[in-house]
Amino acid sequence: MISIIIPTLNEEEYLRKTILHTINKSFNRDELELIIVDAGSRDDTLESIKDLGVTTFTKPEFALKKFESLNYGVSKSHGELVMFLDADTLLPEHFDALIESKMKQNKVVGGAFEFAFERPDWKLSLVTILNRIRYRFGKVFYGDQAVFVKKEVLDEIGGVPEEPLMETAYLCKALRKRGKLTIIRPALKTSPRRFKTYGFFNVAWFDLNMLIRFNLGLSVSSYAKKYWGKNLKT
Repeated sequence: MISIIIPTLNEEEYLRKTILHTINKSFNRDELELIIVDAGSRDDTLESIKDLGVTTFTKPEFALKKFESLNYGVSKSHGELVMFLDADTLLPEHFDALIESKMKQNKVVGGAFEFAFERPDWKLSLVTILNRIRYRFGKVFYGDQAVFVKKEVLDEIGGVPEEPLMETAYLCKALRKRGKLTIIRPALKTSPRRFKTYGFFNVAWFDLNMLIRFNLGLSVSSYAKKYWGKNLKT
């Protein structure tokens, strides 16, 4: 079983579509467990999915602490594998079978999907190319790549690191000490909403600063409130 954990905060615009897409694109729906951990949404995030039969938890104390939502979801999961899926990200066809195949490879403890945007323009296509170069060399994946990992390995390293931003990047650094991380193709598709909301060059500069700080071993926690700004204001 794969336990898919989706952290949410004011995601009514995307969540229902993402859940239905995940179910429809799976190879074996019976081997999926979907867990929603909501950090106190003030819109109709949970109301929009109440008929879908997924497990939901409401934890307003987890706002600005996505790692808390992920770890809580893991604590309530039953799968041998866990996947962290963003509420605005669409997985490729038969993603679960693709994961199962990759996890059979020697020493693989986890991985993520190839990255792509929905309806990209030339600027977003450039971001995609640079992203793919970055994670191929560094094997550090972001949350919008649907990072997956063996639950027993995650337990061994103490769960998702307590970082308010780039939590899956820090997770990947820890996982690399335990085994290999893999990349699955074809690509998933994630929303470019941050670029549309705040402007392409503003977001690109913001993300570059975070990446530089991360690679230098500096904290990125001061960026958290600005990063989650739109969600918090909904």
